[in-house]
Amino acid sequence: MALMLLITLLFNLFALLLILIRPKIFHAKLFKPMITNFKLSVIPLFILVGTLTLQLFFARVSALTSFTFLGTISSLILIIGLVIWLVFLPNAGYLVTELNLTHREVDEVEVPIWYDIIAVLSLAISGVLNTALNIVLLQFTFFIYFDPANITTFNTPIFWLLTWLVFPVLSFGIYLGRYIRFNTWDLFHPIQFLQKLFTHFSQKNTRREAFLFTILLGVFLALFYALTFLNPLWQLIE
Repeated sequence: MALMLLITLLFNLFALLLILIRPKIFHAKLFKPMITNFKLSVIPLFILVGTLTLQLFFARVSALTSFTFLGTISSLILIIGLVIWLVFLPNAGYLVTELNLTHREVDEVEVPIWYDIIAVLSLAISGVLNTALNIVLLQFTFFIYFDPANITTFNTPIFWLLTWLVFPVLSFGIYLGRYIRFNTWDLFHPIQFLQKLFTHFSQKNTRREAFLFTILLGVFLALFYALTFLNPLWQLIE
């Protein structure tokens, strides 16, 4: 598990470095949307870690004192934090959409294609790793938080069904961000959000494309999760 955490960190740093040094090496302009998308990719992890830290703090204080209301606050922090985390989570995997190399269209000088392939592929993989890491950290949290003495009780069909269902949900969120240009903060305008959503999916071809995108990217994310994090998680619960 520690090794995968290190690999994820290195991939993020390597991808960011390639974006930042690209203008210096090839005298091209910095493509700022990539930097923005990179920042958004790591935000869910900070939200999750911050939520769990605050929740554990209030729970610990509640256990050591007579302020039982802090236990209620602890639970509310966990629930609200996880909802916010889930809303932001598609941003982690959104980096895979950078593989279309649209940033090359705004270049005033020609950058070698091999460099952009390495840079964008690293960026995409870092996003997929961030997604898988978020999910597995949440799973570890449930193991430790709810029943640390009997971790195997979570090794149930329902638990794993919910785990695998996360991936198509994330993929659909990524589709909304890429092809309808929805942002997380658009949820604060629900009427406009629903109107735009209805207009987009009123076309049959659009619905078909969204379905294929959601399923195929969901399978890809699930397989990547299984490849990178499933083995250490399985060792924990066996």
